[in-house]
Amino acid sequence: MLRYFEELRETLADLGAQRVRAFLTLLGIILGVGTLVFLSSLVAGAEEFLKYGVQHASGSDLVSVVPQYDPDADAMREIDRYDARALARATAPEGAIVLGRYVKAVNFGDRWGQRVFAVGSLPDSQAMYGLTVAQGRFLAQADVWAQSSVAVLGSQAVADLLPAGVAPLGQQVKLKGHRFTVVGVLAAKPSQNKGNNWKWDTSVLVPEPVWRQRFATSQKVDEIVVKLPPAAGLDDAPGLLVRKIEAVMGLRHRDAKDFEVRDPSKESREGEIIGLIMIGLELAIAGVCLGVGGINIMNILMVTVAQRRREIGIRRSMGATKGSIQRQFLVEAGALAAIGGVLGILAGNLGAWLASLIFTQLMGYWPFVLAPLQMALGFTAAVGTGLVFGWYPARQAAELKPIDCLRAD
Repeated sequence: MLRYFEELRETLADLGAQRVRAFLTLLGIILGVGTLVFLSSLVAGAEEFLKYGVQHASGSDLVSVVPQYDPDADAMREIDRYDARALARATAPEGAIVLGRYVKAVNFGDRWGQRVFAVGSLPDSQAMYGLTVAQGRFLAQADVWAQSSVAVLGSQAVADLLPAGVAPLGQQVKLKGHRFTVVGVLAAKPSQNKGNNWKWDTSVLVPEPVWRQRFATSQKVDEIVVKLPPAAGLDDAPGLLVRKIEAVMGLRHRDAKDFEVRDPSKESREGEIIGLIMIGLELAIAGVCLGVGGINIMNILMVTVAQRRREIGIRRSMGATKGSIQRQFLVEAGALAAIGGVLGILAGNLGAWLASLIFTQLMGYWPFVLAPLQMALGFTAAVGTGLVFGWYPARQAAELKPIDCLRAD
């Protein structure tokens, strides 16, 4: 055992004397392990981001119906409030809750061109969408019945509509010429919307009857949201309930494909497939880089064997066996690869941490997740690559004849 530690110490001393050459040799190993760790951490962070988004942005128990262009239809029919009523009647036996979402970009203030999203909402919208009130209160049923001119502002809408430093509660905001009293402010909320730039943070919520009276130009609904009953999990509910929604909408729209039912379980399965593709991609990239790094190690060891022929001859003449010579170069190859693996792990985690900071600034939430399994796998693969590609040069060194080595200049 002491012999192995002595050989390892000599190997590290040799690497320390030739740092630049050792680093260039290890570049492929560093890139391979670093890529594996970096992408694994990003994929894990993306999974956490999607889970967070589903839980906080829309809810994993929400099925939505949105308009969709049908090229075969003579005329596209909009989704309207009567569709929402039909779905509410049809899904009542399952205990589902149905709400229509009304959104429209409207001018605010006295300057032309300033726009904000006005959203027609009901008291049930808070629980339906998982909205959290940071200040004041949410819309009450009395506001709906009385058609009160009150509003709840999104976290970013406060800065858009009110001067900096002003307490929002009780302030007046003007939307399309109509004045509303601010009664609440929402906490920041991530967005999972696809294909548009609407989000809760930039919205102003007003009672639904008031929205239809002052902002609506038709019975159109931007989205119908069906909340699954608590007893129905994602494995069961999207089966029967989604098919019932599709049947009701198909009957009302005469089988035209001018609507889309978004099933959260289907999106979850698509995310799993994308995750598997990413894992395959990261393994392929890491494999290529490790292969290149292994070839570099083999090449540098071949050069090292040629440069140290006299040393090999002296050791053999002093009684060193072929096994000890082969072991010496295998230890050097393994040590090189191990150092590259450690540097790759550090570089991959550093890159993933920096990426998480950037994505957090852009998206509001993106966790940095360590991937210990991938780190262990990367390190093991690096050492294994070094030993596999170092075997041939080590074997060549062991087979050299001492007399030929001592004749070398």
